[in-house]
Amino acid sequence: MAFLEAIDKNLIVVPMTARNGKEAVEELVDLYADQNSLSSKERDEIVSLVMERESLGSTAMENGIAIPHAKIDGLKKASVVIGISRLPIDFGGEKPSSIFFLVLAPADNPAEHIQILSSIAKAASSSLFVRMLASSKTRDDVYQLFFD
Repeated sequence: MAFLEAIDKNLIVVPMTARNGKEAVEELVDLYADQNSLSSKERDEIVSLVMERESLGSTAMENGIAIPHAKIDGLKKASVVIGISRLPIDFGGEKPSSIFFLVLAPADNPAEHIQILSSIAKAASSSLFVRMLASSKTRDDVYQLFFD
């Protein structure tokens, strides 16, 4: 599955309400859990896996983007949850982050996980694209940046 195939308009939140890194992860996972009718236990497990990964080293990038991610046992297909925060959030990088890509991928397909992370990093290398994402006002605006 390619990066664009993992994007779902219903998994985009603009603006985020989180004020810190853990809240950002929780807000993105909550959206994923709601859209996929997950139990609170499943939701908590995903938050735990993402935070465990973050404890190994921040996934914040220098351009205000963070890519928290986790490989999930039993997950059928990869998903990307996108969040845009109006207030930059300290996510452990050199600069605060305002654009978040939560990547949840099947544990049994590490190549797909790496391909999606690589595609996000490539998109994030365009300062124009990053500025356009950061200035998005709605989920439709974000979605159109990827599909127009």
